[in-house]
Amino acid sequence: MKTSQEYQVDLECHVNGTARVSAVIFNNDIEVSSYSCLKNLDENAWSAEHLFLAAIESSYMTAFFNTAKHKRIKFKQFKSTARASILLSDEFSEITDIVLRPIVIIEERNQLNKTLKILSICKEHCLVLKALKVRLHIFPSVSLE
Repeated sequence: MKTSQEYQVDLECHVNGTARVSAVIFNNDIEVSSYSCLKNLDENAWSAEHLFLAAIESSYMTAFFNTAKHKRIKFKQFKSTARASILLSDEFSEITDIVLRPIVIIEERNQLNKTLKILSICKEHCLVLKALKVRLHIFPSVSLE
């Protein structure tokens, strides 16, 4: 059965350069930079590039959670770091590579290999990652608590 969903995010930017993104379904909004982090860095606002990496990480995390639940993996913690390499030139800027480093802390030693396998296949189950045309490198780590 196929279903569809729609997502809406609203952006409001003022003359003074302050900008905020919001969604009707959430009570809070996020301050975003009205400039690219490549040009001006506003330490109090998220740039589009930071939001992009956050979307990648949270989508990967969601794919892991769904697969881990289905495969009955018991884990205590999921953490991740994402880094993007950006090529800068006078004509254009381009994200060339993204490195994702997910770390999972599991409860049972016998689930180590299964968890690593899940981390390696999450890319195929990740909605945001499937839309990317950039090279993605994933270096997973699993440890036992």
